[in-house]
Amino acid sequence: MTSRAHRRQDGFTLIEVLLVCVISLVVLGATLTAYSALLRAERDNTRQTDEIENTRLAMEHAARQLRNLANPTATATSTIAVAADYDFIFQTSDPTKTWVRYCLQTSGSAGSTPASPGRGLLWEMESNAPAVTAAMRAECSGSVAGWAKHHLVADHVTNRVGGADRNVFTFSCSVGNPPACPASEAEFPKITNVALDLFTDTDLARRPSEKRLSSAVYLRNQNELPTAAFTQRPISSRRVLLNASASIDPEGRTLQYFWFKNGAPVEAELNDCTKRPVTNKVAEGVTHVHDFPISDGTANGVTSKPFWLVARDPGCLYSTYGPINVVIP
Repeated sequence: MTSRAHRRQDGFTLIEVLLVCVISLVVLGATLTAYSALLRAERDNTRQTDEIENTRLAMEHAARQLRNLANPTATATSTIAVAADYDFIFQTSDPTKTWVRYCLQTSGSAGSTPASPGRGLLWEMESNAPAVTAAMRAECSGSVAGWAKHHLVADHVTNRVGGADRNVFTFSCSVGNPPACPASEAEFPKITNVALDLFTDTDLARRPSEKRLSSAVYLRNQNELPTAAFTQRPISSRRVLLNASASIDPEGRTLQYFWFKNGAPVEAELNDCTKRPVTNKVAEGVTHVHDFPISDGTANGVTSKPFWLVARDPGCLYSTYGPINVVIP
């Protein structure tokens, strides 16, 4: 009995203890590896989420600025200076008429932050300068001359990673314009919609994969120049009907019509929408029945008189048609 009881009190052998330790280490290592992977994945997801949130806020800010695009005027018919795939400069309608630039930097660096196609930096710049200079159109970076403010609004932008050519800005023009519009700066006033697309990825070699954020803005303040035109038709002796109904406003707004005879209209008066031009004006309205006085007779060989038509829209943009020689019936 004593021998059996003694055997029951025997402990684990060294081999058994070592085996248990090895198994415990393997289980603990696997647990720590899984836990570390979960922590790393959570950290990566948090970084990606934070960057996406920053990018989303930047896009919302850009959309608000675009909705407040400045109204064109007779002396500044376009409030867009650059409209490119990765660079956009426009003027806002705030009291200081701020110029704003959004551009994507994919080379060089911003301080200690390197820029590359895999880590694009989206900059927002502001200036109260009266016009955009050549220096202000320089290659995108955080220190372009002429801009009073530089803000890095989005990091890790991957629109151009791996040789991709995914636009940040895509433009479309008013109905009736070619799909390639704007093909030149002359077509900037025709832009009516701007789409913004940003791809972001904080680590190209790890999950989560890149995310895409998109937005689009209708430029409600855009305004194109009207086109003035008129026809003439004799009614009776020394009386003619002038008809400006052939004039066109691209936005379909109601136009003002001013008729001038013998002398061209004065631009300074046309640029002021608070008053109607008066110099040399003979009539207003879409049609004008003109009676030629005896002094306009043909006795001295004069058989026609020069007329001008000015068509002006509610935004104070106008075009002039003339001089056109109207024949005296």
